[in-house]
Amino acid sequence: MVLIETWQHTIDLASDIALECLRTGAKPLVTLMTDRLWWKALEEIPEQYMRKTPRHMLNAIESTTVWIGLGGPEDPTRFREVPSSRLEPLYEGDKPVFDKTVERKIRSLQVLLGDVTPQRARAYGFDYGRWLKSTEEAIRVDYPKITELGKRIASRLERGSRVHVTSKLGTDIRFDVSKRPVHVQDGIVDEEDMARGLVSTQLPSGKVEVAPIETSGRGTVMFDTPRALKGRLIADLQLIFEKGRVREFHAKKYEDVFREVFEATQGDKDSIGHFAIGLNPKIELIGYPSDELALGTATIGIGANKGNGGLNDSSFEFSGTLTKPTIDIDGTALMVDGRLVL
Repeated sequence: MVLIETWQHTIDLASDIALECLRTGAKPLVTLMTDRLWWKALEEIPEQYMRKTPRHMLNAIESTTVWIGLGGPEDPTRFREVPSSRLEPLYEGDKPVFDKTVERKIRSLQVLLGDVTPQRARAYGFDYGRWLKSTEEAIRVDYPKITELGKRIASRLERGSRVHVTSKLGTDIRFDVSKRPVHVQDGIVDEEDMARGLVSTQLPSGKVEVAPIETSGRGTVMFDTPRALKGRLIADLQLIFEKGRVREFHAKKYEDVFREVFEATQGDKDSIGHFAIGLNPKIELIGYPSDELALGTATIGIGANKGNGGLNDSSFEFSGTLTKPTIDIDGTALMVDGRLVL
């Protein structure tokens, strides 16, 4: 039983996926969101209505075995005009649905092609044609090779505990991953993945990820790639951790946007929550969340991580990517200046 969530610009893709579901004996249910409805709701609907739990979606989740999201909105520029606090009631209303997907271990897939739109490219200053080509090529990769490399890296992380990440641009952070499940994101969620607690993936794919012990992060992260947020590109963001939490942050560009979103959200938003090592050789670094898939990179994030084996419960999740990092596991090099040592 497959739930496919589409937007107006991905209807054809949703139709193709639904047809493939039917060909394999699966039964698809397709839901539609539009930019027009999304932005109008954020601007006009009273908060008490937005906080209501969609019980019909809860009922649908009870019967769903696979969830596929196709990405939206098509044009993110309106995020610049909508206060971040307006998103919090929506999160509160939808949280029981998310919690149910985690509880039932529903396999999920995010198709990142839905994020690649001309409007989004203009908003962030990306070359749309180049972005689309890179994304399509990153889907057409040697998946068995990614899986094999990912398992070797995961084995190193599973045997270790203390992780030390540095970079020439100023990152110097330590954290602990002891006894945390290490997941290989390779585009497939199989029985072995599910037994280990991994129920989600994405296309393109290619990363090894783990949720650090939430109280263990200490040091400084200096992201050397920008990161898209609320219609803007946050540049040169620095996070300073103490006892696992962000003590202070700075950014050379759009620090005010990061601060607005950060302060408007709730829960364990300031706790270290995410660590990933990229595996995909076709991903082009541009400043979008797919950057964390790029081979030779490391990604560190804060906020929600329950879907990845962590304990952080929050409406906020943010990560940034480091190019050419050096990574030591218990004092032994795993990566040096972006080159894996295996």
